[in-house]
Amino acid sequence: MLERSFGVAARRRRTLDALVRHVAEASVEAICRLVQERVEAMGPCETRGYVRARAAREIRQQTRLAFSQQPGVDPSWELLVVVRSTERVVPLAMRQLAAVRQNCEMPQRRAA
Repeated sequence: MLERSFGVAARRRRTLDALVRHVAEASVEAICRLVQERVEAMGPCETRGYVRARAAREIRQQTRLAFSQQPGVDPSWELLVVVRSTERVVPLAMRQLAAVRQNCEMPQRRAA
């Protein structure tokens, strides 16, 4: 009986982690487009907070979409998925924004 409850808990955790990963990856492009111009002059801490604040709407939309596409997912997980996805998408967006910023700052090389 105890082994069965651990199996169920592990399956739920994997499902929850997969949802969080899916929502974060589905949201990162839109979030980067949304904040890209504003964060150019910001430092890392300010950028992190700004991305987190602006990501909320997109994360909620992607969470609702993911829940509608996966019947049988516990609806009470929605807030947990939103919170965890927000925490996961911020570093993803920061890396992507830094890569874009670095590519823009690289000097163009000319052929001789």
